[in-house]
Amino acid sequence: MYQFFNGFIYGMVMGMKTKIKVITMLTVLLSCMSTNAQVSVNGIEVFSKLTKNEVFEIFGQPDEYEIQDSGDNGVDERYYYGENMLHFNENFLYEVTICDNRFIVKLYGLERNIAIGDNISALEPLIVEKMTWYEKNWYSICYPDLDEQVTFEIIDGIITCICFSTTSSLL
Repeated sequence: MYQFFNGFIYGMVMGMKTKIKVITMLTVLLSCMSTNAQVSVNGIEVFSKLTKNEVFEIFGQPDEYEIQDSGDNGVDERYYYGENMLHFNENFLYEVTICDNRFIVKLYGLERNIAIGDNISALEPLIVEKMTWYEKNWYSICYPDLDEQVTFEIIDGIITCICFSTTSSLL
């Protein structure tokens, strides 16, 4: 399976040279957004509702904190921990960007947690609908049946960043 991923990624990177293909990949990327993701960070699933104090208790004091009331779209809160970011909308975990190893990520379909620095082979057990390349070193995984997406930055076969975001109307 590892050889499949390496060959697949190499083929995607080498074959994605025209603007039409890039636009197609962006379309796939956007079509894979989900409202019921099976992603968790340090055991907290996305779409979990947490107060500011609960975020501090679970994840610790952030290096930076931003709050913005966007009117009709609710209150956005962003907690920055080094290169990592947790974004809450109306107290619901809405978006995560994990780019160092102080957080661990659990993905639907994996028996183990994923951490920054893991080899791409850690993703082998995933049953994915599509794995697409959309920018240098960035790949998007779309799950079948759940219609959800997680993106990874992979450099030299090593996971260097994991991102999840949603445009869910449930929030």
